[in-house]
Amino acid sequence: MNSFMGLTTMIKNYFNFVLALVMFMQHAWATDWAYGASRTREYSFPNLVYSPSLPPYKDVIGGGGAPSSPTSDGGVPPPPSPYCLYPPPPAKPALPAPLPPEASPPGEAPQPGGSPSISPGIITSPPSGASPPAGSPPPSTAQGSSSPPQPAFLPPVAFQTPPPPVQQAAARPGMWCVANPKAASAAVMQTAMDYACGSGADCGAAAPDGPCYLPDTLTSHASYAFNSYWQRTKDAGGTCDFAGTAMVVTRDPSYDGCRYVSM
Repeated sequence: MNSFMGLTTMIKNYFNFVLALVMFMQHAWATDWAYGASRTREYSFPNLVYSPSLPPYKDVIGGGGAPSSPTSDGGVPPPPSPYCLYPPPPAKPALPAPLPPEASPPGEAPQPGGSPSISPGIITSPPSGASPPAGSPPPSTAQGSSSPPQPAFLPPVAFQTPPPPVQQAAARPGMWCVANPKAASAAVMQTAMDYACGSGADCGAAAPDGPCYLPDTLTSHASYAFNSYWQRTKDAGGTCDFAGTAMVVTRDPSYDGCRYVSM
């Protein structure tokens, strides 16, 4: 029971607080409204349309109505000037006066009609038909001219020279020992080739997979072996004979990747 009475009292106090707050806000709003209305009446804008300091609108725009009162001399006063929102444009500046003609130096006769003024930096051309004095530089064009000066000479033109003709490799001078294709016995040639390979000749190039193995013939392999042996022993008295199966030639027998040595 006591808790119920306490809750009722708390609700009543909260309701009284809210009511007092609402009344306070209404009073403050009424006070502010009254203060604003008084300020509006105090600081009201002046009436510019019916201001006595401005002329009547009909006199400004030239409308109808009663004419203006005449002046003392019997004439009608001019209407007042219209309103101008923007300042008048500035007056056009006056151009400077032309320069007086230059005086001729002493000792020269003045030109008839006065000498024309020449702006500095501009070179005038001589009259047509007159040649410049000796030793004077050629006349130049006036400053600001859009046309470029013509060159005194044309630039040189480079012509592409044709490549030199391909020259064939000259035959090497020398002598080589090769197998004689007209040898009577192939067995004798085989025996002579075996002797050359066993006596210091380099026969590896004529072996299978070597650069001189093809063509795979007895004459080709014997020619390489005979030449290798003879080139190494000719200075010591070796001969190119091999029992009549070899001969000396002056034309290089090298071909493709197979090269016959010459010492």
